[in-house]
Amino acid sequence: MNNYEVPAIMEDELPAIKEELKEKCFLGNVNAAMLVLARYTRKMINLHDLPAVAKCMRLADKIYSKGNTIVKNAVENVFVYSFSGLRNCCDQQEWSKVQSGMPMTLYSLYVKQIYRSGL
Repeated sequence: MNNYEVPAIMEDELPAIKEELKEKCFLGNVNAAMLVLARYTRKMINLHDLPAVAKCMRLADKIYSKGNTIVKNAVENVFVYSFSGLRNCCDQQEWSKVQSGMPMTLYSLYVKQIYRSGL
């Protein structure tokens, strides 16, 4: 999967972000697409909609697993990087539920980032 395919896949999976994707993602800007997904995920955490959060995580994992190097970097550097901010949107118990629902690949990338940053 390349950076031009990502917004279309995201629209299919999450119709609620279709308009924002069209506004922000032009010329295959996969970083902007990942930022839209991260914002939507944060919104769902704020609404305590854990099934929607899990769906976002599965979508990001699917994009990462099928993506080329540019796409993988965007998922890791934008979406996974946003997890630290997502932690602040909910209490510890809810964050534990979010973590337990993370696909293993994303969770591994997240842990790697934490250790790399020394948090």
